[in-house]
Formats: sequence, C-alpha cells, structure tokens
Amino acid sequence: MDPRVAAELAVQEGTDAEFVDVTFRAVLRRDADAEARDRAISKLADGTLSRATLVHELASSEEHTRVRELDDAIALGLGARSRRERLRWLQGPRADERVVEIPWVLSRLRTRGRVLEVGYAFAEAAYLAALLRADVDLVGVDLAERDVEGLETVQADVRSLPFDDRSFDQVLLVSTLEHVGADNTVYGLEGGRDEGAREAALRELARVLTRSGSLLVTVPLGEPADHGWFRQDDERGWTSLFARAGCFVEELELYELGPEGWHAAPAFEAAGVRYGERGPAASAVLCADLSPGRVRHLLTPGGLRKATRRRAARTYRRVRPHDL
Repeated sequence: MDPRVAAELAVQEGTDAEFVDVTFRAVLRRDADAEARDRAISKLADGTLSRATLVHELASSEEHTRVRELDDAIALGLGARSRRERLRWLQGPRADERVVEIPWVLSRLRTRGRVLEVGYAFAEAAYLAALLRADVDLVGVDLAERDVEGLETVQADVRSLPFDDRSFDQVLLVSTLEHVGADNTVYGLEGGRDEGAREAALRELARVLTRSGSLLVTVPLGEPADHGWFRQDDERGWTSLFARAGCFVEELELYELGPEGWHAAPAFEAAGVRYGERGPAASAVLCADLSPGRVRHLLTPGGLRKATRRRAARTYRRVRPHDL
C-alpha cells in the first residue's frame, strides 16, 4: 500500500474517544477535562471537527506553549548532562523562571550516587519525569504527599530529615528554600512562621550530604520582601544565608527577566525588582551550587580563590568604573 495512504488510515483508526484521550496527553501532557472531552468527541462524530484540526487547536493553545517551553528546557538540560556540560549564560523565553532553573539544575545532575529532591510534591510534572528519565537513585521529600510512580517518597520536614548523616550525594532545592518557614496554607499545609527555618533547613541538608556532595539551589532574586507564603532576597541576603548555614558557594549565577526574555545578569541590581512585576512569577532568580563545610573549603587554595573572585565581582557591581 502507498505509505501516505497507510498513514492516513492509521491516524483514523480507533474511536474518536480514544483519539481525543491520546491527543490531549501527547500535546498538553494531561487528560482532557470532562467538558472539553465530550465537546471534542461530539464534534468529531458529527463532522464539524476533524482530527487534524483538534491537533492544531491544542498545539496552538497558550497551554501548549508552556508545555513546549518546559520541554525545550528539559531537553537542553538533559542533553548538556549527557555531554557532562554545566550550562551557563542561559537564555529563555518570556515565561516563568522554570525555563532557566530546570536546565541549569538538570545539567548539573549527577550521573551516579543518591539524589534527594526537596519539595517534589508541588514540582512540575515535566521536571519530575525528567529526573526519573535520568535514571538516578532518586528520593523525594516533602511535607505534603504525592504519588509518583518510580520515585521513593518520604513525608518529612526538611528541618528534621529521617536520613543518616552523609547519606546523599546531591540535593536538589528548586524554588523551595524560599517557602521553608513561611505561611504554607496556600499549599494546604499547616505550620507557623519561623524566621530561622531556612538556615535550619540548609544545615540539615548539609548534614545528610556526603563531604563531596552538592546542593543545587534556585531562589527568587530581587528587592528583599516577605510575601507571606515565600520570601525573596537579594544576592547578598541569599549568600549570607548560605554562609551562616555553613555552606560554601562553588558556583553562582544570576538571571533576570527582561523584555526579550530571560538572560544572565552578572551585574544585576536588586533595587526595585519585585516579584510578579515583569512576568507571571519571579523577575529574577539566583542559581547556586553549594558544598557542605564552608570553613573546610575556604582553607583550600581553590576555595579561597573562588571566594575572592565573588567578593571582587560584588564590589565591581557596587562601584562601577563609569561611576568613579
């Protein structure tokens, strides 16, 4: 049979209901809601909608745009990881910060060892699926519960983890640290406000990391503000928190959302940069790779050089040459 005719027949096989279910999952990565499903099946049955048009309508929707942007970010991150390339100076579309955070973290995801994902219960499904596809020894921990097939899950407070010392090689903390100790009733969780919770969480995570372990953190960046359900801080605020918790900054990048999208912003100024004013969520983000044992790292020549370079860069941003 002519291959093109065979393709046409193949796409028309099965019931309309089966086609609608498969297409929603493939294009929007979710099941169709009942009303949309019934409407599509009815229109397909009476000939006022073709299967090709259904695909077109879903693929041209705003919802699919976000699916595509996340897919692109994940593909970029996992591709870099396969080449052992740590992505830097990323660019992304005008979307929420996940299009920067996810590839940054995935490109640094270890290829061996035990990995702890903190806050998995409210993480992007696409991100969790990417971690599962990466085939790592993965554990998810959260105050909330979520059933994720293939993921070992633990319900616990990040400030008091039920794990032995040095039992993980890497910890992932993607847009989670800012919520620790905040008012999390928006997530259906109880618990009072705790100003020292973020530092306590970092210390606890450092405890369960091996000496050569890595803690990947992404947080909203900008003018310091307490939004109730999360806290935003500037670069100095976040790095001071890392230092107080005994963590050494191995690597740090700042990203800012501008008119053309996300871009690296090494000279970022936090004054006046507020959450939600430039896009749907954060206006800027800080991405950091931390190691436990800050003092131990500072006493090494390499650690001292890194710390000195960061201080010099911070001074340059405060007093730029053209301001002198």
